[in-house]
Amino acid sequence: MHDIRYDYREFIPLKTFTSEITSVAHGGHGVTRVDGRVCFVPYALPGDVAVIQIERELRGVLWGAIESIETPSPHRTEAACPYFGTCGGCTWLHFDYPGQAESKQQIVRDCFERIAKIDVEIGWRENSDLRLGYRTRATFFANDGLRGFHALRTNDVVDVAHCALCHRKLNDCLRVLREIGCKNDVEVCVNPEGDEVLVWTDRPNAMLAEHFPLAGHRRAKGKRARFTFDGAPIVNGGFSQASLLLNRLLREVVHGELGEPKTVLDLYAGSGNLSITLPKTANVRGIDEDRSGIAAAEKVRPGSYRAGKIPAFQRALKRGLWDVIILDPPRTGAKAIMKDIAGAKAGRIVYVSCNPSTLARDAATLCANGWRVEKVTALDLYPNTAHVECACTFLPA
Repeated sequence: MHDIRYDYREFIPLKTFTSEITSVAHGGHGVTRVDGRVCFVPYALPGDVAVIQIERELRGVLWGAIESIETPSPHRTEAACPYFGTCGGCTWLHFDYPGQAESKQQIVRDCFERIAKIDVEIGWRENSDLRLGYRTRATFFANDGLRGFHALRTNDVVDVAHCALCHRKLNDCLRVLREIGCKNDVEVCVNPEGDEVLVWTDRPNAMLAEHFPLAGHRRAKGKRARFTFDGAPIVNGGFSQASLLLNRLLREVVHGELGEPKTVLDLYAGSGNLSITLPKTANVRGIDEDRSGIAAAEKVRPGSYRAGKIPAFQRALKRGLWDVIILDPPRTGAKAIMKDIAGAKAGRIVYVSCNPSTLARDAATLCANGWRVEKVTALDLYPNTAHVECACTFLPA
């Protein structure tokens, strides 16, 4: 029986019910049903039997919160962090392995089935030695004397002194930021095998510059600070994977899918992460709108990288004959160029994505225009979070 209570401040009925969590959805929330409707529950795990309070309804979908756990999931474990449940950074720190691995594969599989109408087996790659202490890049937020990460689903700052997912060098930087009382939001990227520390803010900050010699900001002009890791430049303020150490796993998977190409088009190339270390026998053309990243990549592999936006992508796709097209777009995917990619003269496509839903959407476009999914691999580049990276290979149908 449902227990109906009322919040008289807003006159909203607050319904509680007891239910079993059957799975986790893209985004990491537990899934159950009440009165035939889907209910998403943060921090709930498959197998939990929980008392859940409905907090809101959006387009027929319910959102709830755990009031209590009646029967814990067999996958529940003790979260090794005093901030867990408040900080929104690692919502699966209480989720064991291989439970996390199985759920991440299922999330990717469900996206392909639901969005692309494609039934595909999902491979799995991980480095079990790097489930904690793996992050080499993070943004530390600041507000009203607090320094740390955002709380789940809000912009409230949770004061964090040490993060279990961050590399020790990144935690050292967090400690310095707290000690000097810097009021800026700060993105930090450390070299886990060197001494370099890149610090990036929206505005100049003399205090940061004093403690971090490679500090930079968005308003500065000229060359940005950088360091080289595994042959690729890491540019201050530019994109790099959250873990340079786990990025090795991504490169290994992608390069294993390329074969021995003579011509490679690398779209959304950034600073060349996925193509810059390919053999010199490969003619690489990398394109990205990030001029700083492209300039750094061009220094390492001259003649291979140029800055450009979507029209430049489309020209390269139309005019070139490519053994392989690599793309690693942002979370929103590559919808604007998918039909151009589908019509390109290419032997294969390797699509890297941090968002399985937009990957599945774009896969549907390719498969409707002459391509087929050959292989999908889920990679654990963000252990103890609900995020999952994917590498998807397409071949001509």
